[in-house]
Amino acid sequence: MNIIRQFVKKTIPTVIPRKLYLVHGDADHFDSDTDVGCCKTDSRSLINIAFTFDDGPHPEHTPLLLDVLQKYQQQATFFVIGEKARQYPHLIERIVQEGHEIGNHTLTHSEPAQTSTRSFLKEIQQTDEILEQITGKQVNLVRPPKGKLNLGKLLGLWRQQRTVVLWDTDPRDYLMNDHSEIINWCHNYQPDSGNFCLMHDNHPYAIEAVHQLSEHQQARIQSHPVSRWIENKALQPTRTQQACA
Repeated sequence: MNIIRQFVKKTIPTVIPRKLYLVHGDADHFDSDTDVGCCKTDSRSLINIAFTFDDGPHPEHTPLLLDVLQKYQQQATFFVIGEKARQYPHLIERIVQEGHEIGNHTLTHSEPAQTSTRSFLKEIQQTDEILEQITGKQVNLVRPPKGKLNLGKLLGLWRQQRTVVLWDTDPRDYLMNDHSEIINWCHNYQPDSGNFCLMHDNHPYAIEAVHQLSEHQQARIQSHPVSRWIENKALQPTRTQQACA
C-alpha cells in the first residue's frame, strides 16, 4: 500500500459518517463490562473486535469455519462473492441462521484496475439480487475486491447509501502455506478493541485463527458483526446472554 493510499484510508473515517465508511470500530462502542460469551467467570479483559471473512462461501472451508465460530459463540461478517453464493445457497442460509451477517463482495471478484465503475456497480447489483433471493433480506454492507475503490465507485456506493467496510488488521492468510504461519501470527497479534480483522473462508487458515484467537491467553476476544459497530446504542444482550439469564 503506497503512502497516499495509507493517508486516504486513515483520513476518510475521521470525516465520513461510519454508516458510509468503516475501517475499524470505536473502541468505546460497547460497554466494557458486557459479557457476550458464556456464563463462566473469566478474569481476562474483554476485547471487542470484528471477524470478517472474504471470498466465500467455500464448500469445504466455510462449514468448518461456521462450526468453530459456533463453538466459541463468535459472530462474524461474511463478504461473499455473488457467483459462489448462487452456487452454494445452503451455506448462505446457514450463515444467516447462525447469527452472522452477509456483506456484498461483488459478483466475480474481478481485478479492480480492470473493472470500470459501471461494471463494478452492476456486479454489486447482481449480487444484491442473488443474496436477497436466498435470504429474503437486502444487503447494505459492501467490501470491494482488495479493498480498492476509485472515486467514481465510492460515490456510486454512497449514492446508494451503502456502508463501505475495509479493515485495520490483516494476517494475510491468503498467502500462507502452513497452519504454523497462522498460529504464529495469532500468538504475536496484540488485539485492540475495534479491530476489523480480514480473513478468507476460501482458504483453511481462518478456521485455525478463530480457534487461536478465541483461546487467547492474555485477553478474552469477542467478535461482533460489523453492523453492530454502526449502531448508536451500546451492545444489547445477545441470544447467548439471554440463555444465561
